Amino acid sequence: MSKWSTQEILGALTSLDETALSDEFIDVRTGEYRLLRYPERLLSPTLPAAQVVWSNTLRSLDTVFAEVASKIEGWGLDAIHWWVSSATRPLDTESYLRARGGVLSDSYQILARELGDDAAEGSPSTEISVELVRDERSLRDAIAVETQGWGRSLPDEQAMGVRLTETLHNLETSNEFQFVAYVGEQPASTGYCRINGEMGRLYGAVTLPEFRSRGCYQAVLSSRLRQARDFGATIAVTRGRPLTSGRTLVKAGFTVHDLENCYRLSIG
Repeated sequence: MSKWSTQEILGALTSLDETALSDEFIDVRTGEYRLLRYPERLLSPTLPAAQVVWSNTLRSLDTVFAEVASKIEGWGLDAIHWWVSSATRPLDTESYLRARGGVLSDSYQILARELGDDAAEGSPSTEISVELVRDERSLRDAIAVETQGWGRSLPDEQAMGVRLTETLHNLETSNEFQFVAYVGEQPASTGYCRINGEMGRLYGAVTLPEFRSRGCYQAVLSSRLRQARDFGATIAVTRGRPLTSGRTLVKAGFTVHDLENCYRLSIG
């Protein structure tokens, strides 16, 4: 029987999500919602500029929506993406967003699995190799996968230097790791693992389209699970889209604990 309940898993993940962000972000936090404005360099077709990442209010949803919309208009944006989950209150928030014209734009499952001796079962095919990102070469390869896979622009040399410094610092403190998978000599997939006590938080995984369905994602996943276990984590938690990575994660022993839906609404 698992020592981790669904409530504990969701609570721990929420705590990790509440970590302070860099000054590049506009992070609006109230007792009723958290609204994020992401920096331009991170935006992609799957990462919109402004998102309500959680909401829990006793006020009229009309009032709260108008308040949020005013902030977004002030940023020069014309749409908001609003996430709902089992923790969202009031319970009719999702139906309210639909009634206002909200269109489902994304969905994530929250998945978790305990880390035992089988945490990294399976081995990649002989054509796939996985490396820990630990130097400029491997970092540039991982960033190349990220930018192409997510449709972002390549960071300039100054930003690359900052990323390298952060990467080396995280390796020294043993709290965050990135892996990159290669097919032959071609960078194909990447993903992160952050260690926080007994929890290994997996995030940021992407595989280039031409290398999908060849075991690259699974190879990076196995490396992250092994790293999390070896550095003291007893459970791994992540998000996965139901029709893509979520299926792979379930096959790898993860259990679905919640579903988060995102709705896009035009404003103005």
